[in-house]
Amino acid sequence: MPPLPSDVSTRETTPDVIKEPPMEIDGRCMTIDQFIAYVEALEFPPPAPDRIFLHHTWKPTREDWRGYSSILAMKAYYEKQLWVDEEGHTHEGWNAGPHIFAADDGIWLFSDLRYDGVGAKGHNTGSRHLEMVGDYDNTLPSGATWANTVAALGILHIRLGLDIQHLWFHRDVSYKSCPGWAVQKSWVIPQVAAWIDEYRRTHPASLRARLTEHLASQGLLVPTNPDAALAQAGANRGLVGAISDELRVDIDGEPHVAQFFAEALVVPEDRWNEVRSLREIEQGDQPPIVGPHPPKPSKPGPEPLEPPTDEEPADPDEPASSGGTRSSITRHKAESGRPGYVSVEE
Repeated sequence: MPPLPSDVSTRETTPDVIKEPPMEIDGRCMTIDQFIAYVEALEFPPPAPDRIFLHHTWKPTREDWRGYSSILAMKAYYEKQLWVDEEGHTHEGWNAGPHIFAADDGIWLFSDLRYDGVGAKGHNTGSRHLEMVGDYDNTLPSGATWANTVAALGILHIRLGLDIQHLWFHRDVSYKSCPGWAVQKSWVIPQVAAWIDEYRRTHPASLRARLTEHLASQGLLVPTNPDAALAQAGANRGLVGAISDELRVDIDGEPHVAQFFAEALVVPEDRWNEVRSLREIEQGDQPPIVGPHPPKPSKPGPEPLEPPTDEEPADPDEPASSGGTRSSITRHKAESGRPGYVSVEE
């Protein structure tokens, strides 16, 4: 890294230099657990980053680091830097800087992790930049600074679906020693890979994350605008992801927009009749019943008919007889074919 603002002489902006607005930074300091939760919740707009660069600050050193005061000093320094755009115009002040500063006191958020920053000339598009606080040309990083660096690199590679074996150093694209001559990939990568393995062992990915990662690794998913109507509808329906760009179709003379999305159906290998969608599994739905259904319970029949009698109906105005006969009932079919009764006297 270049010297700090205190080492740079101030200068007036000349008329032909375009002064950029003040840089916007985050400025929060997080623990490892807080940073992990923060990164896991981030939504990265497409296209997703495809590279992560590791740097060292050189200055300030670990001994010089003063937390938020040093963050503001770095911001002031970047706002004094001159750069030339594609049309040859000179500007003063970067519009972004590195994304993270890993120090002994925590993981500091600088430029917005969701968007490209500035850290390697000509290689800022689609990349993210992590600065280890300290000078590591002659000594290796250690202690809390190194622990914070490993964790930050690990969770970023997991969240972005990147292979740690493809970690970039600033010196890969520059004449500088950054992240320090003492720091070698053969030393860094195995330690971050071990952190990733341990994290995945103790934090197994959700089924949706694993399926989505598989589709992405096969190049089957296409980036979508998360604010687009079809992308939002796909997410609300529990679909895995878009597998085609939007296309225009005509339906009954009216223009429409269509897009193909992946759906995941899952079935246990030994119970092929228990197919469920990914959304059904996430919602805890039970697998559907496929095959013979249990017998239906018999419906209750009509109330039995009162048996007929040879006696005339009693006159309600006459007193009931004290005598009577007792009869047994035998079911038979009446001439109509419907069940009837006949009375047989004993």
